Amino acid sequence: LVARDKPRLAALEAVDAGKPIEEAEWDIDDVAGVFSVMADHAERLDSESATIKLDLGDDGGDFSSEMVSEPLGVVAAITPWNYPLLMATWKVAPALAAGCCVVLKPSEVASLTCLELGPLLAEAGLPAGAFSVLTGLGSVAGAALAASPDVDCVAFTGSRRTGAMVAAAAAQNVVPVSLELG
Repeated sequence: LVARDKPRLAALEAVDAGKPIEEAEWDIDDVAGVFSVMADHAERLDSESATIKLDLGDDGGDFSSEMVSEPLGVVAAITPWNYPLLMATWKVAPALAAGCCVVLKPSEVASLTCLELGPLLAEAGLPAGAFSVLTGLGSVAGAALAASPDVDCVAFTGSRRTGAMVAAAAAQNVVPVSLELG
């Protein structure tokens, strides 16, 4: 669906992020590629589990452990302005592939293509409520997401200063945080 809508998405991305149309087209190609790869991973995750059996010897008995892939829960994805849809996709696609719900908070200065992602995911068959976009200022909407007790993981790309605030807010709820800082 991203490939199908490439001309429209690239035009929006070029205007929204202030980049040449050719670069925006490359970005949209990458977006389609990331979703394709993550869809393949999702198929494998559905069928993967592992059982580990250890024989601890005559006096130790046997030990068995099973590893099962389970979704983390709700992932808050907070993304920057410079590659709006591509940076969002790097966070959204793996989280959805792992079975997580995602709340995407794109940059307040470049969010047009991120707003287009919801209808595309719905058209692809993603259940209602599994993906949403929250727009607004980072200091308000992003801060609320990072501090929310309803969020199970925070993925952030942006400045070191803001990343430190995001990590501190998420730490209050003891949830994992992924930071890509520039």
